[in-house]
Amino acid sequence: MKIITTQKGDSAEYFMSELKKYIVQMSRGAIVPKLCFAEALQKDASNSIILALLDELSLETSDLADPFIEDIIDINIENGKGYIAGSNHRSILMGIYKYCTSAGCRFIRPGADGDYVPKADITNHSFKYRKKADQPFRGECCEGAISYEHMRDTVYWLPKIGMNMYMIEGLVPFIYMHKWYGHVYNTKLRQKGQCTDYDMLEDYINLLETDIKRTGIQLHTLGHAWLFEGMGIRHDHITEAEKVKNLSPEYTDMLAMVNGKREVQHGNTFYTHFCYSNPKVRKFLVDFMVEYIRKKPHVDFVHMWLADAKNNQCECDECIKMHPSDWYVMLLNELDEELTRMGSDTRIAFIMYVETERPPQKLRLKNPKRFILLSAIGLHYETGYVNEEFTGEVPEYERNNFHPAPNALRLKWHKEWKALSGNIPSVIFEYRFYTDMYCDPGYMQISRETYRDMKSLDKVSFNGCMSDQTHRLYMPTALPLIMMGETLFDTSLDFEKIVTDYFDGAFGKDGEKCLGYLETLSDLFCPSNVRIGAFSGVEEEGLGDIESQMKCWKNNPYVAQKLSKIPSVLDEFLPVIEKNIALCNDSAQRLSWIYLKQHSLICQRLSKLLYEGACGNTGRAVELFDDLRDYLSEQESEFHNVFDLFLFLRSLSFKLGINMPGYFD
Repeated sequence: MKIITTQKGDSAEYFMSELKKYIVQMSRGAIVPKLCFAEALQKDASNSIILALLDELSLETSDLADPFIEDIIDINIENGKGYIAGSNHRSILMGIYKYCTSAGCRFIRPGADGDYVPKADITNHSFKYRKKADQPFRGECCEGAISYEHMRDTVYWLPKIGMNMYMIEGLVPFIYMHKWYGHVYNTKLRQKGQCTDYDMLEDYINLLETDIKRTGIQLHTLGHAWLFEGMGIRHDHITEAEKVKNLSPEYTDMLAMVNGKREVQHGNTFYTHFCYSNPKVRKFLVDFMVEYIRKKPHVDFVHMWLADAKNNQCECDECIKMHPSDWYVMLLNELDEELTRMGSDTRIAFIMYVETERPPQKLRLKNPKRFILLSAIGLHYETGYVNEEFTGEVPEYERNNFHPAPNALRLKWHKEWKALSGNIPSVIFEYRFYTDMYCDPGYMQISRETYRDMKSLDKVSFNGCMSDQTHRLYMPTALPLIMMGETLFDTSLDFEKIVTDYFDGAFGKDGEKCLGYLETLSDLFCPSNVRIGAFSGVEEEGLGDIESQMKCWKNNPYVAQKLSKIPSVLDEFLPVIEKNIALCNDSAQRLSWIYLKQHSLICQRLSKLLYEGACGNTGRAVELFDDLRDYLSEQESEFHNVFDLFLFLRSLSFKLGINMPGYFD
């Protein structure tokens, strides 16, 4: 058998090697395809699988407007020969994974130990498939406590589940990577005063960018943490504090004037705006961006966001003449003009966020084709995305007096932003896998909500989702994120089929029993109640709607009664887990059961903690939190690839009113 392509480069070599790898594994070594590069292609090449772009095989492209953005997969393989084609390299790669899935492969979770590959005779297997992704933007942004390996494994897994983009926030996401390398919140490994080497992380990010380009998925970078980089101030909270103290008058004069002073807000550059009406300031920011893109022309989308803050926009005589969104558009246009001058194809993502939720009043984007819009609209996951018309009176804008707007008004502003910007694509920036999943340890309710919401994005005028989340949410399963990726790619997919395919692949013959077990846990942990109170499952203000405290899990006999049943459910299912750990022949499935046992041991402790809170015994719940934290700290090395200790403890501490140490000593 041959695998043939005309495509060249690292990504072409990768997608060829991936198909070869899975054919070898499925045939248990009986078939070892030969990789061949050709100058021209023929659809009917004998005993071969052709990997090609659509137009190379004269396949249908009438529905393809932008091959860089849009993913189309076209597969026609009969008895081990035919073609896998795509609109771009990553689409070819995703087509390979679709073909492997049709032959029985299941991509259970990220990492080398995450694939279930059955024995299969591909010479007697045929598969025909054509699909254009329903949502063009489907991706993940780094968050939580992460290592290079966590990010790398995520990047290589995303195209397996239909995702096509990855975002690295900041030049170096120090704030997230330090939490892992510095063992933040781990009581057993963390050393007081422990620091993380910035240069080491920079080297890791260079490796990660190479990984991203190898897969062909879109590379998105920057976000909030870039504004001060041109001043030589890294957002690392270690050297940053000293440099902020010694900021020169030249740079201080560039900062936003708030309450009559130009200074770094709260001692943190992450929260500090600039004086955007000042042409010298805008040139300083644009020049930094241009130089960044000159050094990294491989970046597909640069995210030019402003400070991650509210109520500290510049109040100088010039800035108050226009709305912050207008100054923002001016800055975006000036960057676009410079990129056009240098011949760069890098696109720009900007964000409607706090003060810039409101659309501009005077200025417009001059070159909409270069831009996409992100919107950090927080919609509570109980109700999902509701396309309700805003009928109230839009409040007048008051500088530095920001209050979260109702979701209906945010959606109204979102539509206006799009209309005023040439109807550019827009992507919702989501947080559902930041900490909300910890309200549902069974993961079944959040999987249903994710399926529901990804199917309905078009109803609220979005063209995809960027999920800001932990890279380690795979215990007990990876079902929630698979539900996001697969449904964004194809909104017609059936929920129950995705579930059945996943549990059969991840757990084998007892997959149905496992599904029933996790459904029971999702019910007994009362996710809808646990969400309520203490930030509704997510910390950021404005994300989620706080419902009646009558429904909160605290001091709630109904919740206590349900939680009291969990220990016996866990005990009753443990023999099934132990049996499969002992007898399972497939290594990936066996690891699923090992992780499920770890999950059971965590749920034993968590259910007792929540039960005490539901009974009104907050003091006892806090004591159990300390025990749970110590247990997780001792065991973290056993399950760190699938569970984020930092974000889990952070979320739970908020709910219990526990003051945890900050990000850094």
